[in-house]
Amino acid sequence: MLKSIVLFFRKRKIRRNLQNKRLMQFPDINKYPIISILVDENQKKDIKAMETFVKSSFNPKRLRFVVLSDVLPDNILQSDFMVFISKEDFDKLGRLKKEKEDTLKAFSDDIFINLSDNDEDMMNDYIISYINSSFKIGHSKVNMKMHDLIIDYGIEKSDVERLKILYKYILMLSGNKNEK
Repeated sequence: MLKSIVLFFRKRKIRRNLQNKRLMQFPDINKYPIISILVDENQKKDIKAMETFVKSSFNPKRLRFVVLSDVLPDNILQSDFMVFISKEDFDKLGRLKKEKEDTLKAFSDDIFINLSDNDEDMMNDYIISYINSSFKIGHSKVNMKMHDLIIDYGIEKSDVERLKILYKYILMLSGNKNEK
């Protein structure tokens, strides 16, 4: 019973987000974009390598990681750079608490990259509906309606390699002749 109520509220938020037509803007990576990356808890170990690659290639003005985790880690501080979303951030009806909602909405992105495979109880789509971004990038295992660009990474499992593939696609689509 409670799970169906949680799914109801999440579906309603996702549906409202899809009804609000936003203007998609292809990112200009030469103008220091603001980037957010959604990852799962098991991808947390690769954040430093992902950060290094993104900072060297995209050269962002600001970078933020949104981490979906079961519990909040004791050894890592939450900051503008790293936001953790855990089960404690939801109320009994499965809705995101106001302070977490404000944290997600406060950061307006040029590029949002979804590397998360977690779609338990539509959490992935629900979190994405709170993120303000002019260009959302996903992969083949996520809801395609929620993203502007879907990339199939093939057999590649490394998140850093996935970001390298994505970077090459963005360079190609933008017409940049400096592809590597």
